[in-house]
Amino acid sequence: MLVGLVVTLTVGAFALSDNGGQKAACVARAIGSGVSFGHIAQVCGMR
Repeated sequence: MLVGLVVTLTVGAFALSDNGGQKAACVARAIGSGVSFGHIAQVCGMR
C-alpha cells in the first residue's frame, strides 16, 4: 500500500510539471511493463 501511495504522489508531481502528462504516461507505461523503479527516470528521460 505504501508503494502505491509513493507511486501515486510521484506520478501526480510529474503531471503538474512541464510536459507532465507525457511524463506521467511514460511512468505508467514503464511500471506496467515491469521496469524497476530505479530505472524509470532513465527510461523516461527525466535526468
